Amino acid sequence: MRYSPRSTAGVAWAASELASSAHAALGDDGLKDFDHADWVVDLAASIQRVWLERIRAIRLADRLAENQQLDPASRRFDRFVTPALPNAFVGEGPAVLAAWTRYLAALRAYHRPDLRLPTLADHRAMLDRLSGSIFQLVPFLSPQQFEAIRGLGALDQFFNNLRDLAEDAAHGICYFPDDVLARAGVRREEVLGNGWRSTPGWPQLMRFWLDEYLPELERGAAAFAACDDLHPSVARLRSECRARYLRILNRFRTAGFDFRRFAEEYWREVRERAANPRR
Repeated sequence: MRYSPRSTAGVAWAASELASSAHAALGDDGLKDFDHADWVVDLAASIQRVWLERIRAIRLADRLAENQQLDPASRRFDRFVTPALPNAFVGEGPAVLAAWTRYLAALRAYHRPDLRLPTLADHRAMLDRLSGSIFQLVPFLSPQQFEAIRGLGALDQFFNNLRDLAEDAAHGICYFPDDVLARAGVRREEVLGNGWRSTPGWPQLMRFWLDEYLPELERGAAAFAACDDLHPSVARLRSECRARYLRILNRFRTAGFDFRRFAEEYWREVRERAANPRR
């Protein structure tokens, strides 16, 4: 898809052919990047450059892992993985190197076509290992903020997975843990097909997911929510994340937990915002 220069200026990192949906990544990269980070266009040029360099590195690894998940023989991600920090993070110290290494390990662990998460604890560990690590790669963090932001990262991964339920199911991917599915009486195959529509346990599962599990993750993000000395660009990230989570949650509830209807309506709204940016 193509959007106006204004709407795409902040998501230029998606132009890399290796990381694009031209290589069968799980969705429209440009649209997702706009949904996540259109606000980057508002940053001063020197600050924006730092953010874009880091986002490029993170997104390249993510897209190569997704491509390999769909085409294991390609081994694109395996050829990419390296213990060395990308140039965007050089000079950041051992804690950032550890976060980058943990992120690559998480991509390898969770971008598998046969992935099964036995327990809710395993699911929460996935959220932390993936986006908890990613958020520690955010620039301009103090040591205290570096630790606290992992909670927001886990929350971010939760909402990304909720938003992408229809897309993931279409590719045979189900992130709901086995124990949660069993407790609600929902089978994995029903989530991947159409069976969830007629399964009495589906509303029960989603009420647990949104009314009991989500508040736990919110509590895990409370330390970062309480930080009052953030760099302005990091404060903007936090506020934009919160606004996106609210849009996802409200739309998902309005759709009656119908994740296919949700996807149609949500992405329609994102396309409209991308086509008519208001700054």
